[in-house]
Amino acid sequence: MKLLIAAFALLSVGCTTTTPAPSPEEAFRFGGISMPASGKVLETKSDRGIDMRYQVVLTLPAEDVPELLRASNFAPGVQEDDRLVNGRHVYRKVKVDGTTVHLELFTT
Repeated sequence: MKLLIAAFALLSVGCTTTTPAPSPEEAFRFGGISMPASGKVLETKSDRGIDMRYQVVLTLPAEDVPELLRASNFAPGVQEDDRLVNGRHVYRKVKVDGTTVHLELFTT
């Protein structure tokens, strides 16, 4: 039995693949995010298990942050919500740090 477990562990290591970073458009569709043309995506990551989560870091002029939130249907003054997007509940968190915006979009 120990030999079987060891063999499986060795085979699993050889089968591990790296998944490419998701496209920002994929993350935006998932979370119902509408980004102004002035925005620039700095980083997009995702993890998947039972649930799906995207993390996006972007930069845009400070005066365009309200447009991002309005166009993405966040209520005024709300930076954390849940929304029905394409038939699934997506929890959305936004953290604004000057001109840098961090988005976390996930199901649960």
